[in-house]
Amino acid sequence: MVHSKQTTEEIRSNIINNLSWSAAERDDSQVACAIHQGEELDAVYSLNETGLLDEFWHFLERVGILQLVGNIRVPKIERVIIPMVQIVLLYLLKVLFGIVSMNALPVLLFSNVAAMKLVGFNAYQVFNGFTKRGDYARKKKPKQGPLSAQSLSQNISKIPVEGVESFFNGCIRCLAVFGIFGAKVTGVVDGSRIETTDDYEGHGTLTVERRKRQKGGGWVKFFEYLFGWKVVALMELDTRIPLAVKVLKIEAYEGEWLVPLVKQAQINLGEHSRIVKVVADRIFLDGVDLWELHQMGLVFVILAKAGMKVREAALAQVAHGKIQSRSHTVFHGHGRFQTQETLTTQLVAVTGLNQYIQFGPPPLLGKRRTRKDNPRLNAVVVRMWNNQLMGDSGHVYLTNGEASDAFAVFDTYDGRSLIENGLFREGKGPWVLEHSPQKNENAVIVHVVFTMAMMALSTAYRIWSHQQHLAEQQTPQSGIALLGGEGTKAWRRRLIQENRDKVIVFVEDHYGIFHATEFAILAGLRIKPEGIPPELGSPTDILLHYGLSP
Repeated sequence: MVHSKQTTEEIRSNIINNLSWSAAERDDSQVACAIHQGEELDAVYSLNETGLLDEFWHFLERVGILQLVGNIRVPKIERVIIPMVQIVLLYLLKVLFGIVSMNALPVLLFSNVAAMKLVGFNAYQVFNGFTKRGDYARKKKPKQGPLSAQSLSQNISKIPVEGVESFFNGCIRCLAVFGIFGAKVTGVVDGSRIETTDDYEGHGTLTVERRKRQKGGGWVKFFEYLFGWKVVALMELDTRIPLAVKVLKIEAYEGEWLVPLVKQAQINLGEHSRIVKVVADRIFLDGVDLWELHQMGLVFVILAKAGMKVREAALAQVAHGKIQSRSHTVFHGHGRFQTQETLTTQLVAVTGLNQYIQFGPPPLLGKRRTRKDNPRLNAVVVRMWNNQLMGDSGHVYLTNGEASDAFAVFDTYDGRSLIENGLFREGKGPWVLEHSPQKNENAVIVHVVFTMAMMALSTAYRIWSHQQHLAEQQTPQSGIALLGGEGTKAWRRRLIQENRDKVIVFVEDHYGIFHATEFAILAGLRIKPEGIPPELGSPTDILLHYGLSP
């Protein structure tokens, strides 16, 4: 795994993509009053990456996340110079900024006074640090930040796995209490590799068979060794928020974690939401586990494996079943050369299959359960996919739920792709999921779980923000649909446009965010009416907005 060098602009882009964090308290009116009365200000900075989306802090405070941060304890740390809560906040800021290398922190984060003030450090601590350790050997290079990158990585890597998992589960419980999730939810379960190099302490090893084409023709097989871990997660389909996560060694069998993840996710949701449906890849296909989900009252949709008798039985009944079709039109090319094509998918629902012997209650002592006594499953067979007849190679989806509407089952399973693209791919991209603070197992787990927690919180914040904005319009949308399909690039452009003319002002433990014109008027400068943006109103309107007398 190669750590690429990042520029400040790349970090700024990640900040805008992910979110920002603050530990000071926002009070625009109090700071505006201080500006208007000519009080001494602590600092004024442009609102670029620092303080961007400061409402995120307000959201976390309302939800109860900050108390969870304060509850994190590290038994291995005996002497504490910097409170652990600040160390955790600083690392979460590093995650949100999307900074890959710990060695880049002094330049890209620690030297950013405004950003450091937002997590509770003052300017003196940023420039002089907390101690004078190493000052005697320091010749020309000044200190950068209140602590070193090594100190941050060492302390954050000592957090017990139980502690960081408790923090993640607590975050989901807070979001559930806050009402982010619907009354009934669908869970999607999948796993993804976190690949590292072989010098990571405690790593797992997976042997993978590869094929390579020879120059003279033909293929040659060889074995490749992969090192690292894997993260297995249960994601809520409507919001794309992970409800439960587990980090395993890369060679571990993730299929055994289907039921534990479902149970942990339901514990996290509590009485505020109920998991009613579970979608999983074929690696989680286990009759005993599926029967346990069935006994829990959950509907599952899972892909059958090749060679299974229940799959062969479903394919054998396709010719006698009712075909359900759905078509859509796609366009190729542009202008007068543009052509269109109609793509059709055909499905067949098959009911009453009892060939899956492993699915059912444990047999009585000394007896073997037969097909006759076996519980029945339903299946949906893909007969044609986008105009291509599938034959015996078509996918067969197994479910213990209703299958009369074959496309309802088909679309439900299609949600599995969202966990790959919306959670794992995003996690390994701007959220730098594969770059842990140290090269050991505990550090990897801490980093992965913290990152998943921040991805969950940021998605919840964005959904909540849109809910507030659309509340008066009584829009029936919910979950990720509230974002209106806004992608990362579009969101970044919008945030840059909304915040490019703003400044953040610090006064003791408070800060305020103002348009540059507002700040000038509050400070007593006279600006011509044509120089004031129409949405701000007149100078009198600006003063009255903050409760000040003209």
